[in-house]
Amino acid sequence: MKRTLFLVTLLALLACSPPPLLAQSNAPIRMITLRECMETALRNNIDIAVSQAEKEIGALGVPIEEAAFLPMFSGELNASQSVNPSGSALDDRPSVDQRFLKFNLGVTELLPIGTSLSLVQENQRQETSSAVSLLSPQYVTGLTLSAKQPLLKNRGKEVTEAPLRIARAGAEEKSEEWKTKVMDIVTTVRTTFLSFVAAVREVEVRRTAVELAEHVIVHTDARIQAGAAASMDLLPAESAVATRREELLRAEAAARSAEVDLKSLLGVRSSRDWEERFVPVPLQEDIPPPGDNENFVEAIRRRPEVAAMNARKIQAEIQEVATRNRTLPALDLTVSAGIAGLSGTPNPDPLFAGNADAFSGNYRDSVDRMFSGRYYNWLVGLKTELPWGFQREKAEWARAKVALRQQRLSEDAVFLRIRVEVQKGRLDLASALARITATRAATAAAVKKLEAEERKLSVGRSTTVEVLRFQQDVSEAKLTEVRAQLDAYNAQTRLWRAVGTIFEKEGIELR
Repeated sequence: MKRTLFLVTLLALLACSPPPLLAQSNAPIRMITLRECMETALRNNIDIAVSQAEKEIGALGVPIEEAAFLPMFSGELNASQSVNPSGSALDDRPSVDQRFLKFNLGVTELLPIGTSLSLVQENQRQETSSAVSLLSPQYVTGLTLSAKQPLLKNRGKEVTEAPLRIARAGAEEKSEEWKTKVMDIVTTVRTTFLSFVAAVREVEVRRTAVELAEHVIVHTDARIQAGAAASMDLLPAESAVATRREELLRAEAAARSAEVDLKSLLGVRSSRDWEERFVPVPLQEDIPPPGDNENFVEAIRRRPEVAAMNARKIQAEIQEVATRNRTLPALDLTVSAGIAGLSGTPNPDPLFAGNADAFSGNYRDSVDRMFSGRYYNWLVGLKTELPWGFQREKAEWARAKVALRQQRLSEDAVFLRIRVEVQKGRLDLASALARITATRAATAAAVKKLEAEERKLSVGRSTTVEVLRFQQDVSEAKLTEVRAQLDAYNAQTRLWRAVGTIFEKEGIELR
């Protein structure tokens, strides 16, 4: 009677203990698949959003540098007046009143070969009370085309377009780094989800172990009541229940921690989503062995890190060429040619007689005389600049050469790392698949041994301790199989990441 009362009390305590994982609160439960996790992470993950912003910033650097080769229009409009005392012995007026109106238009453009072109059209109207002036108002017009061509420093398309090419390579680098970040997040989501699945699976195994031990208690108590067993035979089962209950609690805590890690990775923000309990949907597909195309050559072709590294190397090469060119002395050829026109109203009381009537007219007459080509100007000149010892330029070139050498060394390091990742991924996957086969066989054997031991116990040829030991063997075998499956999935994920095919395998299209 006392034994029966103890059994009832023990079962009541077990019933009042914390309920199984995913059902211990009234929080809503959500079945979630790996595909949903991928989509949520790509949409909400903060690291991806930051990398996306960096990608957009890099892309915007291209039009900024392209603008250097676009025409630049300029305009100038100003009016002024000055009344100054006359200090000229040729002018008997006490003061000179002058008024200016200036309106200039211009356009400049930098050609990819380094030539700078400019076209300026000048218009000026001047009124003066000075008797020295032959025309008032007078209209002065001019049209000048000029070109500046570097002959040594900053010469050539390769140097002139260097900032633009660096910007384009930088945009590609940021784009590939964004792909790398997305690939890393997808990889991490997959491994975290699989760890969550394995943690939930361990909870199920631990819970089954508790139930088996409880069944042993019930069976042993029945045998005690029938006089087929001693009361001491119940103690191992009670101890096993307590131990396995503690293991179950640890497994449930680990599963909840894995759930928190997954939600954090998915970028869950609202309180409602945090209160929601996830139930992962296990993957059903079989894990294939490493394919022939999952090799180092394919990884070099697909990995975004390689493309980003190539972009950085291109930047370093361009920078080295540009800085080497700056060690040359500046020698610029300047050529300009222009035409001019003049017209106005002859001064009615000039101090000196002149040919003012020849330029009589208005602004339009000045423009006509300008385009007649009768009045022109031209200029050809050279300009040079020689920094003392070219110390700064040589230091910049030396730094660029070191940076280029560093990028080439980094290329070797990246290739080596990728080769190691691919090789280890293939080996780990093959090993994990072999372990799955072995653990499945071990689990099946452990189950058969347990069934045989339970039959022996039912006819009195075994003990509770032996049955509990075989139960523990089954639990450990199942957990070993779960871990082998997790290792295989993780090895598969690492191999996909190493080869760069994880987007294709998961059906993800980047835009």
